[in-house]
Amino acid sequence: MMEHESAQCSQQHPQRRIPVSARQLAIAITLLIAARLYAQVTPSSILLPTGMAYDTAGNLYFTDANRHQVFESTLGGQLLLIAGTGTQGYAGDNGPATSAQLNSPQALTIATNGTLYIADTGNNVVRAITNGTITTLAGTGKPGYSGDSGPATSAQLDAPNALTLDSTGALLVCDSANNRIRRIDITGTITTIAGTGIQGFSGDNGPATAAQFDTPSGIATANGVIYIADTHNHRIRIIDSSGTITTLAGTGKPGYFGDNGLATSAQLNSPRGLALTATGALLIADANNQRIRSISATGTITTLAGGPTQGTTTDGTTALSANLNTPRAVAISPFGYSILADAPNHTLRILVTNGDLYLPAAFAPTRTTAVTFIAAGTATVTGISTPQGAVQLTIDGTPGPTATLASGAATFSLPAGAHTITATYTGDGLNPAATSSAITLSAGKAAATVIMQPPSPNDYAGMPLLLNANVTAPTGGTPTGTVTFLEGPTTIATAQLTAGIASGVYLAPTAGSHTIVASYLGDANFAPGSAPPITAIVKPIPDFTIATTGTTNQTAAAGAIATYNLNITPQNGAFTGAVSLAVSGLPFGATASFAPPQVVPGASVAATTLSVQTLAQPIAHLATHTTAPYALLFLPLIFLRRKSRRLLLPLLPLVLFISGCGDRVNQPPTPAAGIYTLTVSATGTNLAGILVVHTTTVTLTIE
Repeated sequence: MMEHESAQCSQQHPQRRIPVSARQLAIAITLLIAARLYAQVTPSSILLPTGMAYDTAGNLYFTDANRHQVFESTLGGQLLLIAGTGTQGYAGDNGPATSAQLNSPQALTIATNGTLYIADTGNNVVRAITNGTITTLAGTGKPGYSGDSGPATSAQLDAPNALTLDSTGALLVCDSANNRIRRIDITGTITTIAGTGIQGFSGDNGPATAAQFDTPSGIATANGVIYIADTHNHRIRIIDSSGTITTLAGTGKPGYFGDNGLATSAQLNSPRGLALTATGALLIADANNQRIRSISATGTITTLAGGPTQGTTTDGTTALSANLNTPRAVAISPFGYSILADAPNHTLRILVTNGDLYLPAAFAPTRTTAVTFIAAGTATVTGISTPQGAVQLTIDGTPGPTATLASGAATFSLPAGAHTITATYTGDGLNPAATSSAITLSAGKAAATVIMQPPSPNDYAGMPLLLNANVTAPTGGTPTGTVTFLEGPTTIATAQLTAGIASGVYLAPTAGSHTIVASYLGDANFAPGSAPPITAIVKPIPDFTIATTGTTNQTAAAGAIATYNLNITPQNGAFTGAVSLAVSGLPFGATASFAPPQVVPGASVAATTLSVQTLAQPIAHLATHTTAPYALLFLPLIFLRRKSRRLLLPLLPLVLFISGCGDRVNQPPTPAAGIYTLTVSATGTNLAGILVVHTTTVTLTIE
């Protein structure tokens, strides 16, 4: 059953027709719309608040079933329209939520990403608002039961009236007139997780899907357990992580009994809204008992608010002395306040830690909060109970730091120099936002703490040495400016602070011990300071040597092979680069090879062998040709005339020269016997990227 409170008045009066211009009509319409919007967000216009939920910031959202709208009660104390035109209907999907029509919305819940889910009860659908746009998440608009295991938008619901989100982001729905609990997962698929659809009471200690409910109207979940207000069975049921259902509270008989005892032995009367506290207590809107009940984590039931009389109460009344009127819902704010929907009384009430009931700030427009800010940097907020929330400074007209209240106070580190400062309290939903009077102060520079980070144990001479310093402010704030790194009086690096960290580079330190100090030069807000000195041990950069093992002198005949054994030995630590080998000064025609031709010494000695192949002595060959063939060429001269012979005689020396050359020996070059000094080179790249060359010499004697 849904409760509605509405009033309609219709009066007819004789009217005189007065012509108006289009401009006058436009002005009149604008004023009418403005007046209507103002009325929509006036606390006195709230008719039937039925469902509530807080966002992570502490803003409260609630449904007004009789106005067919959703409102927000902000931290600062404003009442804002979130959804609904105020006209009962079903329209507006995929458009602005404020332009949509709703039909007796009964409940809502909010995801951590800000998506607002609404049980649009009279339309038999669940709506969703994301970034101000409204859509239908579940239901066709036609009452009924269908669609399990399919898209929720194609399923039928019947008077959904309570919602909550589980840890996976799935939406749990009290499908009240179907006497079932439905689940819509993050893919949009709908299933039934409890209830047979038959109105009744059965199934405890068995599968929840085989149990009977009677108009379930409240739901909450935590740690895999689902809590259900089985309203007309006057019980609270729970479904554990295995899917088994049991009764947590209520005997099934309507009434008010059992406080300070086991909840299973207590009587409830049409329980509706549920909420879980951070300590695991379950709050219950025990509607027809006009009370808010609580079940502790150990199963003991007590009354938190309300008495035996159905009625109204004044602001600030002790909770247990207050008169409530069929409370519909409960919720817990991020600040720990409990809030209840005192539905037929057209309002919401907050239960504060001292046990009193107060209206939310948005429902108490005359309520004030006092904010005091002093030059020491402390903002103090006073109001109802102990104000919670945050305070933000405005410094010379620019938004400044924010701090969270602790016992009604927040402390700030103030900037140096003369400034005009105000402190603004953002509100907590109970205490409205407020701003302090402006003060002008002059604060001296705050002290800064400078600490250098320990150097790396693997710093090498000639390689960049990284230096890091942290500059922090014990009183708050972030120092800016420059840090200078010094070795004695010498500046070895400078660096700018970024988020309180300065990183410099000592470009080419020498091997040995270096005592380094980081000096912060200060800024407009923080005084200069220095870090305790640190000692950086800079190691010599790893190197290597090359030397022969065994004899450095070898004697070989021409054509023989001479071998030399060589060691490449790391110096100053492991040499991790590759070392290539070469030799120069070889005798003519000799060749050389290394086995292996390249080594990586690492931390130990690497060996290689040089082999020199000398050139063999060639065998001499004498020419076998004579001058006779060339002499025969001149035999015809005898038969020539004298004049012709004289012409050919100059060719005779050429022939004699050719024939003389033919008598010489044709021999290739040979290596000269003697002593040769060979230079062996080892080349590698060190950690600094520098090419390193070391040599040694060996002697080769060719016989």
